[in-house]
Amino acid sequence: MNDDRPGYERGTGFLLARLGSLTARSWTAFLGEHRLTQAQYGVLVALGQHGPVGQGRLAELVAVDARNLVAVLDGLTDRRLLERRPHDTDGRRRVVALTAGGRALVDGLAAAAAAEQDRLLAALPAADRARLNRLLQRLYRAHLSEPGPGA
Repeated sequence: MNDDRPGYERGTGFLLARLGSLTARSWTAFLGEHRLTQAQYGVLVALGQHGPVGQGRLAELVAVDARNLVAVLDGLTDRRLLERRPHDTDGRRRVVALTAGGRALVDGLAAAAAAEQDRLLAALPAADRARLNRLLQRLYRAHLSEPGPGA
């Protein structure tokens, strides 16, 4: 790093905030290219990983309030990326599943997301990328269990 840069640019908080902002901008553009919101992306990936699930369970998997999930599902249904059907044994419940088009999009998104991540992390060798990811996961897990500000 250039020593002429202000000292605050070497602080971990600044670096995380600035890189977070750059990453968020890149991620938002990536999702926009695929006409997806973050919530829609989460739903598609969760369904790709877990297969058909009930709407309540899906809301838990993607950490979206079940009432807010309906609008997310509506948008994906309109695009014919997923379908909602009655539960096999409980007609009051709905099961959400990917369509063939949804599965194809999820498969393509995985490769595209990996390429975008590679672009963002190009300055780091593979071992450093893996270590960074482990460290970030550890920090993330530690903060998931902490109450937020004002709690």
